[in-house]
Amino acid sequence: MSVHSRCLVFASLLLSGTANALEVQTGDNGHVQNPVFSPDGKWLAFEINNLANTVELWIAKHSGGGATGARQLKIPGASSSFGGGGGFAAAPEWLPPSQMLFFEGANPGGNLRIYYAAPSGGAPNEFIPSNTLQGNLTSPTIAEDGSQFAFVSDSTGKGDIYLWNLSGGGAPSTVSPSSSSENFPAFNATGNKMAFSRKKDGTEDVFYWSQAGDGVLKGGAGDQTRPVWAGDDVVYFSSERGTGTWDIAIASSGGGNRRVLARDVKLPSRATPALTPDKSGVVWVSSDPAKADRVMVTGLDGAGTKEISTGLVAVAEPCVVASNGRVFMAFTALPAEGADWRRLQVVDVTGKF
Repeated sequence: MSVHSRCLVFASLLLSGTANALEVQTGDNGHVQNPVFSPDGKWLAFEINNLANTVELWIAKHSGGGATGARQLKIPGASSSFGGGGGFAAAPEWLPPSQMLFFEGANPGGNLRIYYAAPSGGAPNEFIPSNTLQGNLTSPTIAEDGSQFAFVSDSTGKGDIYLWNLSGGGAPSTVSPSSSSENFPAFNATGNKMAFSRKKDGTEDVFYWSQAGDGVLKGGAGDQTRPVWAGDDVVYFSSERGTGTWDIAIASSGGGNRRVLARDVKLPSRATPALTPDKSGVVWVSSDPAKADRVMVTGLDGAGTKEISTGLVAVAEPCVVASNGRVFMAFTALPAEGADWRRLQVVDVTGKF
């Protein structure tokens, strides 16, 4: 897409309006968090957290009329919904070509492992057996062409990022071994670069890896975490202004041209910064209580910020997808003041994005 076209797309963000969202029905008691659309927009995966000892993973069929038929994905040996407690299934990631869903999960007392499941039905299966790699395996991520798979393993004592070439065979291998804990791997569009975070000396910084080697993208005060690529740039959360205060920043993969895009951002439970489908803007929610009913969209080129009112309470964790010529946004919110649980909402935002 040309620069001119990208500017025209983002200009539509400056239109005003209220989004009339539809709630996704699950029948479970818990806070919904971390919604993730499939790349074609036909499915929506999300977590339900009972804030005690269980995190479930659910999936729903998405169409222009909302998301329906929600069902829980239970790993082998899992109990019924919120039954035994202590189970964990989260961090959904879609494999673009086949629409297979990957995620991390564990039964009470067990290690976190990576599972996969077809959205149309069937029980999840373990993706990497323990005789290939033991310990906890987390943070699955997949290149856009489906050829490479990355994840985090603690089999060496620290969290190291492993890369598995799915098209070339062989076994997973570390791409950037260190004595520090690493997390949140993310491929660029071509799959030849990866951004990730690394914790060292009590702080967290964003690094990148490429075939030519790796290096720091952004260090300094506070934490920088959860990178996502927008072309050759990396968008990430930063707490340089103080603990508990989060901004969204952008920098080139070489560390230059760094800019803060949004200040005082409400940090999602696990998600990276959400981008518009054409990657011309970042979608976020303010931590300011006076703006708790709306979603913000800010241009990566500094073109300004649009506020979309939802009519709901405590909005959080937006994600966006383009599907069949329309643009949809999912987010979590309280349906009303004093409600017990955050629910998942889906809205058609065509013409606003």
